[in-house]
Amino acid sequence: MLYERIKKIVSLFVILLKSFCNFAKIILLILLNHLLYKNFIMKHLCYFTLFLTGVLVVFLLNSCNMCSNPQNAENVVVDTKIAEPDMESIYMRIGEKVLLALPTPIEATMLIKNWGVPSPEILNDPENAAGYLTTTKQAINLGVYITDMTTAGIYQQTQTVLRYKQALHILSEALGLQSIINSSAIQQLEESIDNREEMLQIIANIYSFCTEFLSEDDRNFYALAMLSGGWVEGMYISLHMIDENNPANEEKMQQVILENKVTFDILWEALGNIKTIPNDAVLIMHDMSYIANLFGHQSPLLASTPMDDPDNNINNITPIFFSLVKEHIHLLRQHFIKK
Repeated sequence: MLYERIKKIVSLFVILLKSFCNFAKIILLILLNHLLYKNFIMKHLCYFTLFLTGVLVVFLLNSCNMCSNPQNAENVVVDTKIAEPDMESIYMRIGEKVLLALPTPIEATMLIKNWGVPSPEILNDPENAAGYLTTTKQAINLGVYITDMTTAGIYQQTQTVLRYKQALHILSEALGLQSIINSSAIQQLEESIDNREEMLQIIANIYSFCTEFLSEDDRNFYALAMLSGGWVEGMYISLHMIDENNPANEEKMQQVILENKVTFDILWEALGNIKTIPNDAVLIMHDMSYIANLFGHQSPLLASTPMDDPDNNINNITPIFFSLVKEHIHLLRQHFIKK
């Protein structure tokens, strides 16, 4: 008799725990949704509150119903079998980790906001968009163009921003992202052209939604390719804003390298867990391996070990090391934007 009571109590506890976990998942989804659609929720706070209250009521009623029907607990079977790890879902979680951890082009570019205005000539020409014919190049340069558009937006170069809308349209169609970069999104961008904060938020949303869509569509590599394109372009612009031969720029050199290294480490880890790399991306991955080498990573694509020059390395960012990173980023970026 005592055993049966204990069994019922344990089973009921498991049910309540599962209910709580489901409720926690709902709350987490709501919070993530709040981050992505902050403006929408703020405008509809009343409805959001009612929805959250409804979820809480359903949870409480469900819990009370479980308590009032103990026979339901008897039918619960606790599965103690340890399942084999699903590697595909593990890769998916790594991809989600990258999406949450990597800064948007706005955050990356804001680092150099007060360092002067970059020359428009260093940005990738939007006329090149139609020349990117492989999916890898299309994904990479979508990230490049969104970063370029963000840079122009931060410095309120409105005409330059508008030049990139056709490039985004071409690449989004090629990648099947028309539902995100559609006529409505372009119209919103045009209407907000005189409001920098609103314009930058629209660009950030486009960037986030594109990477999320590619990841959810089982195209994780292309989501990471887009993120790589954005990272390399942001790094390329930042490095060209600094004269490493000027001693006064020592702090800027360290700031750019170290902050971008954090992002690269996450990105490189995720790329390393992709099981199948498209043939047209092998050379690009090889080029990125040189950056990984400079940043202290062992790369299976290179015979050499991470750079261990005691006088010039990631732990001792000298003008020589900075120039080396700058050179490799320049070469990698050339390969990225080449048609």
